[in-house]
Amino acid sequence: MASMVDTTQRIEISTIVIEPTRGLGRLGLSDLWRYRYLLWMLLARDIKGRYRQTLLGPLWFVIGPLVRMLVFSLLLGQIVRLPSEGVPYPIFIYTALLPWELFAGAIQRSTGSLVSYMSIISKVYFPRLLVPVAATLSGLVDFAISFVILLGMMAFYGFALTPRLLALPALILLALALAMGVGLWLAALAVRFRDVGQFLGYVIQFWFYGTPVAYSAMLILSWLPEQVHWLYRLNPMNGVVEGFRWMLLDTGRAPDLMLLISSAFVLALLVSGAFFFRHTERSIVDLL
Repeated sequence: MASMVDTTQRIEISTIVIEPTRGLGRLGLSDLWRYRYLLWMLLARDIKGRYRQTLLGPLWFVIGPLVRMLVFSLLLGQIVRLPSEGVPYPIFIYTALLPWELFAGAIQRSTGSLVSYMSIISKVYFPRLLVPVAATLSGLVDFAISFVILLGMMAFYGFALTPRLLALPALILLALALAMGVGLWLAALAVRFRDVGQFLGYVIQFWFYGTPVAYSAMLILSWLPEQVHWLYRLNPMNGVVEGFRWMLLDTGRAPDLMLLISSAFVLALLVSGAFFFRHTERSIVDLL
């Protein structure tokens, strides 16, 4: 008996207290890192799914910007003859189309991402935030392929690469952050209101004409009263497009204080969108 008593082990009962997270901890960013392999799988699935069972396959990644460049070059460059700040109009607009296509495509994909993955979300648990994040980042493949074509156009028109190109990732990051911020808000709303996607089409079209993609920003600023120039330039994509032209074509406006102010707005939009998404995440499965 004594030996049995001696070998008896004391069982300690530990208590785990679960408390609500506060501040940035509510975003669950650590979960994104733990599920990073799933993020890569979602990225691959999204990229492959876009050209699966198509005749031209990955060529569709670049056909869109090229066709739009040709149409705008014919209508606005040759017929209307809009000024392009001394730069050949085809490369002038194609340089702006790349960041715009990256931004607009990211918003559209992220907005409908939860509805597209409804069959998986309703059966398996994983951080739902991975879905719009993957939808936003998948556009980088399209951008990279189109950027190679832009480099060929620069060589053809005699534009040399400069050290300014090193700052290009910052503008790409700004465009993606803006797209993700808007996409997080709209993705959560699209689960409840399925016509958000229809409304988004009009918003993107209006946003396109408010961004100097098909025209020179100097042309619009010359028409607008000087007192409202800051309002026009507050558009973050204005700074991104102008920055692309400045870094690659040595035209447009260099990044300045207005770009810094609009970047602060983008950061606020991204953080608030992430909090809103996480707040509505608990009811996503019921709504889907």
